[in-house]
Amino acid sequence: MLETELRPGAARVWAVPGPEEDGRSGAGQLPRAVGQMLALAGWVGEGRQLTTTGQLLRADARELVALLGTGGNEAGAGPAAALRGVQVLLAWAHLAGLVATDGPWLGPGRAAARLREDPGTLRDALFAAVPRLEDSRCGWQSIRLHLEGSADFSAGLGALWRRLCTGPLTEEEAAQVVWDELTGRHHVEERQPEGLTSWKVVVARDVARALALYEAVGAVRAEDGCVALTGYGRERQPMVARHG
Repeated sequence: MLETELRPGAARVWAVPGPEEDGRSGAGQLPRAVGQMLALAGWVGEGRQLTTTGQLLRADARELVALLGTGGNEAGAGPAAALRGVQVLLAWAHLAGLVATDGPWLGPGRAAARLREDPGTLRDALFAAVPRLEDSRCGWQSIRLHLEGSADFSAGLGALWRRLCTGPLTEEEAAQVVWDELTGRHHVEERQPEGLTSWKVVVARDVARALALYEAVGAVRAEDGCVALTGYGRERQPMVARHG
């Protein structure tokens, strides 16, 4: 399991577990994220009531924590982390087209039937959706850098993937690759307002979160303190999602 925060003394384990295998959709167990998404789609069924603000009902949130296994038993994975894990999976499922929200109603997404019938296609859709997790509660805080002419976080993931194709990296090295891609034309730390979490820490946290999602879908694996591409991951490249 990859960590979400790289600051000394403040590490917290990300709530989305890693994969069980390296294949696509034929033999053996599917990656953990695919199983979680199939379970989520089954739970949603024909639809579930949300609050008036479009949030999960409290009882439903607790049920999903247990169903999707986001509670965990690692240090730091308390109730807030477990709920955040559910929120991330829901956001991820929305982007993949597995579920959709219509006001106070959570129902099947436009591609739900096809994705549920073909776990390999679901896996591909989840992989493609990772760079687009922009929501401030669930996704990449790095987009708040707002540097004129700077690359999007997804471009940093593309650079990271190209580097991983040459061999494994430590998490710190992976974060540095993305940082260099995002800030190559800027002296970022010199421009940061006082009192904010270091932008370099924010980027490192986002990289760890992205790698945890890629691990959950079976595109990377953690081994001997490093991150490496799996066979599945070597055949793919993250999509670059330009933001308006």
